[in-house]
Amino acid sequence: MQYFKQYKSGLRLVAKATDVYTVSLGIFVGVGSVMEDENTNGFSHFIEHLLFKGTPTRTAQQISEEMDNIGANLNAFTSKEVTCYYAKSAAEDLEKCMDVLSDMYLNADIPQEELDRERGVVLEEIKMSEDIPDDVSTDLIAQAVYFDGKIGQTILGKADNIRYCDRHSLLNFKKKHYIPGNTVISVCGKFDFTQLDKMVCKYFDTESEGKVVEYVNPQSGYTNKFLHKIKEIEQAHLQISWPACGIDSSEIHTLAILSNILGGSMSSRLYQAVRERNGLAYSVYSYPSVYKGFGTLDVYMGLSPENVQKACDLVAIEIADILKNGVTETELKRAKVQAVNSLIMGVESTLTLMRLMGNNMLKLSKQYDVARESELYKKVTIEQVNALARKYLTNTFASSYVGPNNDQFDAVSKIRF
Repeated sequence: MQYFKQYKSGLRLVAKATDVYTVSLGIFVGVGSVMEDENTNGFSHFIEHLLFKGTPTRTAQQISEEMDNIGANLNAFTSKEVTCYYAKSAAEDLEKCMDVLSDMYLNADIPQEELDRERGVVLEEIKMSEDIPDDVSTDLIAQAVYFDGKIGQTILGKADNIRYCDRHSLLNFKKKHYIPGNTVISVCGKFDFTQLDKMVCKYFDTESEGKVVEYVNPQSGYTNKFLHKIKEIEQAHLQISWPACGIDSSEIHTLAILSNILGGSMSSRLYQAVRERNGLAYSVYSYPSVYKGFGTLDVYMGLSPENVQKACDLVAIEIADILKNGVTETELKRAKVQAVNSLIMGVESTLTLMRLMGNNMLKLSKQYDVARESELYKKVTIEQVNALARKYLTNTFASSYVGPNNDQFDAVSKIRF
């Protein structure tokens, strides 16, 4: 059974009862790097860390101990659009999880000593990310395709913003975004909805006058820039990014199918051409990266620098073939089965389904329906896939290179189909 309730304050609750022994609870807030400016980039992620550092009634250690005492998993994540705090526990401990998470969400007071201590932790996380080449590649391609746009900012933010920000600025940023109308509570697992509703009313603001904050991403134009970062590492990391549709588009399922055929599975064209037939890469794949109103179709490869040109030539051949001859009925059938079955297997996890439900309500203001999503994948036609390939893959693209200095470093920017 699936439930939805919007409270007077604008707070929304989505929930799905399933026949399991556990329950997953998430608090989704519509804030991430796209809501930040040059001076606040990184604040959303830093605040996510700081909410674990205590409230007037709980220290950071007490938060950890209370959740460990019931064997619950407590965690959080920040993306470009959303910050989420979540817990998974035995079903009978749902109220304890809601008590702790609501206290963090509503009452975290960011003590100065904890702020200073965690500042060092986040700065180390930024340094760590710089040592992970595919993280660097992901950030660089976003900057290349959305150059100077907010969506191109990193989630971790600028080190100087974290190094020099003060408690007052962080609390003001939190106060602006952590409001009922910008928040969705998502629950999946074993629960009684009447009791769940009472818990939400007990622990959250449901009665003050308010309304839902409309989820709007800042407008961001596409560019066809090539950006590179020279790092003395073993592999070269290449990415290509074409403009595509957004998460709210009727084309989103067709885009997912096209991406699967291009490089989304072991039988995909790029995987077979680059890895299986030529042994040039361990990692090669494509994926849609979508937001409300806009998105991209991306290709990633990690390989030895001396093989960059050859791999780029293979990518060009495969894309040219799709544009000239289209995908096959066999490829389409396989990609649709993979999409549907991957969805079905994924939502057997209460944690995964809870995240899908929360994100969908926050971004699209509608309930997530597994059956509906499955049917939309099944209805994708070969004509739609081929038309979408011609629509997007014939556009100019952004590209990036991360790796050692090499005379082939810019080959990815020169691919022609």
